[in-house]
Amino acid sequence: MTLIIDQDLKSFSYRRRSIETKLISNRKKTPYFLLIILTAVFNLTAAAVQAQQPLPRESGFSGYIELLGAYFSTNSQLNTDDKNKRTDSLDKSGRRVNKVRPIPLGLISYTFADIRTQLYLGLLPENVTQGQFSIEAGIRHDLTDGTSLRAAFIPMTPIKEETWRDPFVVNQNREDTDITSYGFNLAADSIKGTGLNLRVGWVRATIDDEESGRFLLSQPDSFLTTDDLDDLRRDSNLYRFTGEYSFRLGRRMRLKPILRYTRGDAKGDANSFHGLNPQLSLLYFRDQLQVALNAAVNGEWYDDTHPVFDKTRRDLNLGLFAILGYKDPFSFKNFRVDWFNGIFRQNSNIDFFESTSWLTALGVGYEF
Repeated sequence: MTLIIDQDLKSFSYRRRSIETKLISNRKKTPYFLLIILTAVFNLTAAAVQAQQPLPRESGFSGYIELLGAYFSTNSQLNTDDKNKRTDSLDKSGRRVNKVRPIPLGLISYTFADIRTQLYLGLLPENVTQGQFSIEAGIRHDLTDGTSLRAAFIPMTPIKEETWRDPFVVNQNREDTDITSYGFNLAADSIKGTGLNLRVGWVRATIDDEESGRFLLSQPDSFLTTDDLDDLRRDSNLYRFTGEYSFRLGRRMRLKPILRYTRGDAKGDANSFHGLNPQLSLLYFRDQLQVALNAAVNGEWYDDTHPVFDKTRRDLNLGLFAILGYKDPFSFKNFRVDWFNGIFRQNSNIDFFESTSWLTALGVGYEF
C-alpha cells in the first residue's frame, strides 16, 4: 500500500458597503480543507487503484512506509508561509509560493486472524485517497458476509496545522497560530460483499489564538463591533457523511463514484456551512502497473452574511489529479514507486478566495 506595506494605516477608511479590499473569511475546517494545496498534496496516492484489502490470513504485523518528495505551488491567501505573511490588498489572491518538501507516510497494524480483527495506527490508504489525511488509531473487523466494519479515533495529523491569528490584517505581517483537532470515524465497507461503502465522521477543530477581526476593529472609522467578532469565530464541529460504490468495468478497471456531505457548525455564524463533494475515480491495474484518474467538485454554502463583506460566501472548488504506481521496480520485491500530479482551482463569490494550486510528487514505498 502507499500511499499538503508599509502604508500609513491611519488613513485607511473602512465602510460596510464600499470596502476597497475584501477580507478573508475564517476557515474552520478539518486539516484537509484548510488549504487547497494541502488537500492536493495528500488527496490520494497510488493506493487509489486498489480496493480495500482483505485482512491477512495469518496473525501478525503488517503495514507500509513511504517517503514522498513533493513540489507544490499555491497562491491561496490561507497559506501561512512566511512569503505570504503580508498582503497589501485583501481583494485578490495571496502571493504565489513554490516549495519542495519531504513527506513521510506509514501504517502499522496487527491482525488476529482467527477472529478476523485488526488493530492499526497510521494513515489508511483508502482514507488518503479521499483527502482525509489524518492519523487514525482504530480497530477493524470483517464479518462473514463480506462486510468490513471499522471504528477509529483521530488523535492527530502528521503535519502541523496552522492558520492566521487574524487573517484580516493588511499592510502588516500576519501572525500564525496552531489548529488543534481530533475526532472519530465509523465505516462499513464492502457491505454484504458488494462495492458499497458508507462512512460517517466527526472532527472538532479549535484555533489556539483566535483574533479574527481585531485589526479592523482597532482602526479609525471601523464599522465592526464586538458582536461581529463573535460571528468570525472559527472553532467548529464538522460532521461528514460519505457514500461510494465501486463498479467493475472488466477485469482490470473500476469506476468509483463518491458523494460526501459535510456540515460545519462553527461558533461564528458566518463560518457555518453546508458542503457537497461529488468525486469520480477511474482505476486501472495490470500486473505491476497501476493508474488512477480522478475528478472532484466541492461546493460550499455558508449560513449567514459575513460582517465584513456584507455578503454570504459561496465556493465551488474543482480538482483533477492522476496517479501512476509501479510495483517491484527493478525486481525489488515489496517496493513500489508512485508519481502523481494534480491541479486544484478554488472559485468563490469573494475574490479573495480565488486561488489555483498544483503539485507533482514522487515517492518510494515499502510494504511489509
